[in-house]
Amino acid sequence: MRNPYIVGRWVRGSNHYGRQRLIQYLLESHDTATWMVGTRRMGKTSVLRQLELLTDRPESELVPLFWDLQGCGSMEDLSYELSFALEDVAERFAAHQIDVETLAGQDAVTILRRLARQLNQQGKRLFLLVDEAEVLLEITDREPQGLARLRKAFMEGRQRTIITSTKLLARLNDLSAGWTTSPFLFGFSLVNLWKLDVNASVALIRQTQSPEPVQVDDQTVEDILTHTNRHPYLIQYLCQRLFQVSEAGQGYLRPVEDEDLMADHILSGFFQIDFRYLTTIERRLLLAVAQMTVARETDILAALSDEAPARIKMFLYGLDKLGYLRQVYGQWALGNEFLARWVRDHLEELRHQLDSNIDEAAHERLLTIGHQTELAYLQGEVVRLQQELAALRSRQTPHLDRAEARYLAQEIARVAADLEDARSELARIRLDRG
Repeated sequence: MRNPYIVGRWVRGSNHYGRQRLIQYLLESHDTATWMVGTRRMGKTSVLRQLELLTDRPESELVPLFWDLQGCGSMEDLSYELSFALEDVAERFAAHQIDVETLAGQDAVTILRRLARQLNQQGKRLFLLVDEAEVLLEITDREPQGLARLRKAFMEGRQRTIITSTKLLARLNDLSAGWTTSPFLFGFSLVNLWKLDVNASVALIRQTQSPEPVQVDDQTVEDILTHTNRHPYLIQYLCQRLFQVSEAGQGYLRPVEDEDLMADHILSGFFQIDFRYLTTIERRLLLAVAQMTVARETDILAALSDEAPARIKMFLYGLDKLGYLRQVYGQWALGNEFLARWVRDHLEELRHQLDSNIDEAAHERLLTIGHQTELAYLQGEVVRLQQELAALRSRQTPHLDRAEARYLAQEIARVAADLEDARSELARIRLDRG
């Protein structure tokens, strides 16, 4: 049996675990344009590829097109990559009577508008999935008019667009503030991509969607969840280290040992880059928690007494959502064991790297919007799940046969658990608590 854990590349289909609630939201959303924000290696590309897979079917109203912007430095580069992406899926568009060769040599905006128009004529809608959108920052400096035209295409109602990036893209609004039209990201709805839920994490560890699941004892599963904080990349990273094959050919995970939790040079490099992407207050918060190991919120507020408590709570929320920090029994700790060890090993040099050129005000605005969006979403989820639970319970009658009664009981338990999770998360992210 080969090692089933995939590190360093995107996944979809049976290799893609979790994100069902987010994917459902993205598929059913009425928003014309959505910006999905997440740290590197959190699975942004995989979510886009999964959306592409789910909508690449005749009955779907949405016709997907994945557009990778990595390496682009100009509008000409964007047009070339879009043409290349179209050539890759020419058969998909041929099924809708669109010959992609007729679009060759056109600029990106023209291609998108013609695709959207032709699909609309058939009752379909272009579903544009844009990856690595940070490159737009460089293009804005060089070709603001071209990027303004691209934004207009994204905002036209004939298509739906999802772009993914790290939070660095927030600078795009400042760079485009002088436009006669709205700043680039104005009108995009915002969703955050964060760690997997518990059930998806356990399924990933055990490889339950694989033809050959991996045997893992409960204690090892619990240790992996604790050490990785359910970060999808780190789960795969650690499980890849732990994977063994028995003499009978059965895959299993051995128990975690101390040396398994040391970051190699690649992961250490990722942590160093991630630290550079933090604002000054985020760096201060990260190091303050590292020095305390486990910190009460009151201790953190005291350590950063020159900052307003409400502001600190907002940035703590953001660091939690992005996996830099986590809450443990109501207290704060570093986000995962790999990061904790790396920070401890480099604490002295990191103390001399507190100054950041990342726009703190722009990031704070982004956090505020993201927090409001998540609160509204969870509040809606609580109402929806309450209604679903009530409807299921109303179907419980003495006249049900045994199979129906068993199925209904399982569904009631599942929805009740989802409702409890949504309520708990809603209470946890409230910034006015305490």
